[in-house]
Amino acid sequence: MSAPELKTQWLATLRGAIADPRPIGDGLLIFNVLDAEIKGPRIYAKVLQPSGDWIRVQPNGNWKLDVRLLLETDTREAIYCYYTGLLKGSPELSERIARGDRVPGSEMYFRSTPYFETTAADYLWLNDIVCVGSMREFGGGQAIYDLYEVL
Repeated sequence: MSAPELKTQWLATLRGAIADPRPIGDGLLIFNVLDAEIKGPRIYAKVLQPSGDWIRVQPNGNWKLDVRLLLETDTREAIYCYYTGLLKGSPELSERIARGDRVPGSEMYFRSTPYFETTAADYLWLNDIVCVGSMREFGGGQAIYDLYEVL
């Protein structure tokens, strides 16, 4: 018996610039998303304010993400994007990120689960898909994800 296969197709790339995190209490970091865009064959949108990333640093060094983005398409339609995710931390990776190094996604486990909500007629299809994001590069105030629609 062959193993079942999960099929995906590339949806878009999400590129973002984030401010240095603001530590809040024990283990909570808040990043302001300064500038970002999502670009693919069926969607192009810029991130508007307010948009941010709340990260809970776990005792083992992992980051649990809670991201909320307000998007505006090139046709001025509003889309809400939210996701959770996980970065598996290690002391070496934490040091590289703290130094501002840009770390390739191939050197870390950094995944997300974006969802979208909109009432824009041309983008209603976004309400009905499940996505997975895989970090392509992170650090130095930049995050680049590839987003895949699960078919």
